Amino acid sequence: MNILKKEKRAILGLSLGHFSIDLYAALLVPLYPIITTKLGINLASISAIIAFGHLVSSMMQPLFGFIADKLKHRTFMVWGLVFSSVFIPLAPKAPSVALFLACLLLGMIGNAFFHPQVSALVKDFNKNNPDLSRDMGIFLGLGTIGYAIGPYISTSVFNKFGENAFLYLSLLGIITAIFIYFFVPKKPLKEVVEKSNFFKIMFEILKNKTCMFLTFISTVKSAVSISFGTYIPFLLQKQGFSLNEIGIIVTLFFISGGAATIFSSKIENKIGANGVVILSFVMILPLVLGFLYSLNYNRYLACILFILTGFFILLSVGVILVQAQRAIPEHTGVVSGVMQGFSWGLGALFLAPLGIIGQNYGVDKILILMAIIAFMVGLISTKIKLLK
Repeated sequence: MNILKKEKRAILGLSLGHFSIDLYAALLVPLYPIITTKLGINLASISAIIAFGHLVSSMMQPLFGFIADKLKHRTFMVWGLVFSSVFIPLAPKAPSVALFLACLLLGMIGNAFFHPQVSALVKDFNKNNPDLSRDMGIFLGLGTIGYAIGPYISTSVFNKFGENAFLYLSLLGIITAIFIYFFVPKKPLKEVVEKSNFFKIMFEILKNKTCMFLTFISTVKSAVSISFGTYIPFLLQKQGFSLNEIGIIVTLFFISGGAATIFSSKIENKIGANGVVILSFVMILPLVLGFLYSLNYNRYLACILFILTGFFILLSVGVILVQAQRAIPEHTGVVSGVMQGFSWGLGALFLAPLGIIGQNYGVDKILILMAIIAFMVGLISTKIKLLK
């Protein structure tokens, strides 16, 4: 097998694994209102639980990336997918808050195992391919599409077969884990990093001006994405949408984001990385305002505007990750953990105060607040020219 063919095979296998694990990450999203009622808690409480789960698992990603950079085998890739596929489907069955949190944490830790190693491997298997941005966009886009399909699958299974059928969804992840174990080449194409002090590497990453800016905007992007995905089912349920309709809308929202991720490299070629970031952030506010205004007058228009918002929310994800990996190329696993995990965990911290705002003032106020924050970051990005 020649090198180029081996690389293409690796990218395909890694992207397939990413599709599967992100599908599990979104299974619970449209069910949060139902789980909230079942556990007898309010919006603020479920927000705090979700935030804690995201925080614990995401903050582990840089450490897992550090370990993954030193590994020659693919332990995290396989077991991360197994953990997520087993414990996430168990969560709706949990009879108590404690057991729900335990299932959520273990499933999210599986997600934290998977992402840094696999994101780094995408770059490693691309060392003979100049189209890293394109392949990273495809890899991230398929993950987002998996995340998009998750809500539709969960609502369909829940409505037709009940929560007990969720356990059968574990089979998809386990089979995929076995498949990619044999399909992805066993030896990554990078050398083991000699530098072994995790805290020195983290300091090196965070003192890099480009990475600091990228971490900041990635955190805001994560906060917007998490808050929209978490709270929109509550808003749509209040507006009288059925569970199936909510699942379809959330699915199309993230499919739109997946398409943006896949095509972001083409847009970057035309307007540059800075242009992608600015466009991605500033467009969220007008679309959200249009969505909320239309919701009471024209539901179809409102849904279209919300789905289009997903495109711009995720448009810059691939650009941000590739720029960070290029800024610190010798520690791609740790950098991937910071961009996809650490920043995601920081973004999840927004959920606790946002849950209180939503409880007292309404979910629509959450969307407006996050859209304003995103717009302000877009304006800041016009002044800080760190991306090339």
